[in-house]
Amino acid sequence: MELLKKVVILAAIVVFGICVYSFLLGNEIFQGRFKNDAIGWYFLAKGIFCSLALYLILRILDVVTPKK
Repeated sequence: MELLKKVVILAAIVVFGICVYSFLLGNEIFQGRFKNDAIGWYFLAKGIFCSLALYLILRILDVVTPKK
């Protein structure tokens, strides 16, 4: 279970990082402009939702599974 925890937390961080990077690219932050693009906001919301869902599923499994 410890290995699963580490993998899921790492996956949540990677998913969140990729989606934040996509948000920044979609809104042209790296070019010095801020273009309010809907697809960028979609990727930011999706990244927050998916990474939080992964972490919460991990916490639920941690509570539900029996301890040895």
